[in-house]
Amino acid sequence: MTTDHRKPSIPSNVLWREEDGNTVLFDEQNGEPYLLNETGARIWELCNEDVPLGEILSLLPQEFEGDTTVIQKQAMDLIQDLVEKKLLELSAG
Repeated sequence: MTTDHRKPSIPSNVLWREEDGNTVLFDEQNGEPYLLNETGARIWELCNEDVPLGEILSLLPQEFEGDTTVIQKQAMDLIQDLVEKKLLELSAG
């Protein structure tokens, strides 16, 4: 298990909805939509459940087929992208 205790949280200005197996994020401040595929939607769901980042990164390889390192890196890349776009925040653990 990864020991990253930071917790992702969704800023109050970000709205989302599920649509045809995808999740659509919408930032009320800049008016930009952001589409997540099924894997991204699962990461978003875990972020919304007050799950520490390390636990999210440990759970995903159990739920999706593939190399653990690749899955965790791609998940972290998505999370960092969402943080940079201000669609997600990471609190100190």
